[in-house]
Parts: sequence; C-alpha cells; structure tokens
Amino acid sequence: MLLSGLLVVATFGLSGCNKASDAEKQLRAALHNTEKLSNTFLYQETVHDTAGDHETDVRGLVEDDFRYKARVAEDGKPVLDEVVSDDAIAVRFLDPTRIGRFLRKPTKADRGGSGVGGNGTASGATPAPNPGGVTGTASGGPTAGELLATRRWVLDPAGAPAAFASAGTDQALGDDPIADARDVFAYVNQAIDAADRVVEFNPESLDYRKDEDPFPQPEPHSGVKRYDLVRPNLPKASQTGGSTNQVTPDARHFRKMSVYVKDKRVIQVRETIDVQSRLKDLADIYDTKFPTDRPKAEVAAIAVEALNAIRTGQGQDPIRMRDMELSLKDLGSAVKVDMPTDTTKGSLALLENRGRPADAANGVLEAAAVRAQPSPPPGG
Repeated sequence: MLLSGLLVVATFGLSGCNKASDAEKQLRAALHNTEKLSNTFLYQETVHDTAGDHETDVRGLVEDDFRYKARVAEDGKPVLDEVVSDDAIAVRFLDPTRIGRFLRKPTKADRGGSGVGGNGTASGATPAPNPGGVTGTASGGPTAGELLATRRWVLDPAGAPAAFASAGTDQALGDDPIADARDVFAYVNQAIDAADRVVEFNPESLDYRKDEDPFPQPEPHSGVKRYDLVRPNLPKASQTGGSTNQVTPDARHFRKMSVYVKDKRVIQVRETIDVQSRLKDLADIYDTKFPTDRPKAEVAAIAVEALNAIRTGQGQDPIRMRDMELSLKDLGSAVKVDMPTDTTKGSLALLENRGRPADAANGVLEAAAVRAQPSPPPGG
C-alpha cells in the first residue's frame, strides 16, 4: 500500500541547542525592524492537493497593529472585504456563497463553558443574553448572517480580533487567510526555529544547488539580500518522538523558504512546501514504493494525503502543501485606514476570531444556522 511504511515513523524533536548564525541574527533583526511598520501588502497562497490547485489572495494595507483593511479573493474571484480600526471591525461578503470557510467553529472552551455542542445545539444551557448583538439596529431586525448574505457591510463596534495566533485558539493554517497574511512574520520566526539553519544566499556556495532553488535571485546592485532557511533531513524510520504514537514527518522537513531584505527591512517572503523533491528520500527511508506512471505533482499530493491521515488521527496539524508569497511595499509611509460609512451594526461573532468573546456562544449558534441555510445565488 502506498506509504504503508510511513505508519512506523516519528516526528523527531528539535535539539534547540544550535547557536544562531550571523545570517539568522540579521534576518530576525530585519523581521523586528519591519513588523510594526505601515505597509501595503499582497499575500498569495496556492494549495496543491489531490483535487487540484486552489489559490487565495489577500490584498490590503496596514496603518498600524490596530488598523488595517483587506480583500480576500479565491481563485481570482473577490470574496470578502474587512476593515479594522481599533476595536471596531466591518465585514462584507462580495460572494456570500463562500462564507462557510469563515464561520465560527465550536471550540473546547465553547463546548465546556456554554454547553454548545459541535452540531450547534445547546446541551443543558442557553447562550448568555446579547442585547443588540446578533441582530441589526432594531429589535427583531435581520441577523448579521442575513445581512452578510445580501453583500452588505456589518459593523461590530467591539468585535475586532484581539490576536490572530495564540495558544488558546484552534486555528490552523488556511482557516483564516487574513489571519495568515497578518501573521506571516510570526510564522517565519517559527520556521526559523524549526529549520536546520539560516544562510545568506550565495550562488557560489558549494552547498548551493540551482536546480533545487525555486525562488528568484536578487538582482545585481539592487541592495537586496536573500536569506534561506535550510530544511532538516527527514527522520529515519527508527527514530521516535518519545511516545507510543506512530509519528510522521512534518512541514519543516519539506519547507523551502527565502526572505528578501532591503535596507534592513523585509520586502518579500517566499515559501514552498516541496514534497516532490523528497519523494525518493521518502521511498528509500520508509521502504515505500510510489507509482512511476503518474506525474510527480500528483504523487506528492497522494503522499501528503497519506501522511495527513496519520497526523490528523494523532491530533497533529496536517501538512499544507502550498506555495506562499508575501510582498510588502510602502513601508513606513503614510497609510490611512477609513471605516466604510454604509454599515449596519451587529455582532460578527458568527465569524471565526471575530466578535466579542462574550458573544462566542451566540456566534456558534448563528454560524450553525447559516450553514443550515441554502446557499445564496453567486451572482450580484
């Protein structure tokens, strides 16, 4: 069976004892120098799986940590606009048929604290009262879900995300593309931690392999430096992670990432989770045979699907086989975020990581109600 040998392998823990190189120090300093600056950005992600390729773009601008606006597009079609200013957040769906990706899911806290079950029903408890929350401006008016289905702006005066990535959330990469775009620097720092080492790009290095480099080289005399994360070797089949779980390689073993820096500021991040280039290693290490009559991209997608079946069964995040690019411009410039004026007030707690925490239980219920409704027509 394809990848049957992978059922006995393990994610090998990081040693955590390697001293940071000069390149790593310079890269972390550049990330620190850039993360608080105003900017305009374009985040692009293409996910590869057995169903094909799926592209998500997030384009927007950031005034500061508390003010930004973003537009999400899926496969080239605009889906969602979001504007945040201090505590306030305004959202509209340009394509309401895509709302499902963004709806709130029950968390352990929701299920435990409020009695809200995974099917969106209450068990022995009712959500806390929320006057004026999920409804519009008038009592008995349309809910936020009903307003969003008509492509209208909904304004939640106190519903802005407190933090996108934290230990207390169940959020996985890909659940919220705006959060992914806003969290790239934190993601890069985590990738540095997981990498074997960081090196400054040098095409003359004996370790450099041009045929294995998916990213562009800096233009001569451009003043741009490129820093590359070197991925660790795949774990041997005999290695274990100190538990009885059958363990698998994870994203760090397939990650290629380069960060472009100019004037000590990050201007671009590129990543590819490249399984294709390690198919032979997987076959050799785990005594696995892959089909030879299929394209490598298809075989890689099948391999990741098999790995993820094991990982999700163990409660681990799946490997997301993707290409990602974040481009930053207008760093430190005068960028202004204005809230839309044609809004209707309501709670956005039906959306993941939006709305007041006190409204989360109501949000789970409304999200379940929206999922149960027939999808609105895709046309405008």
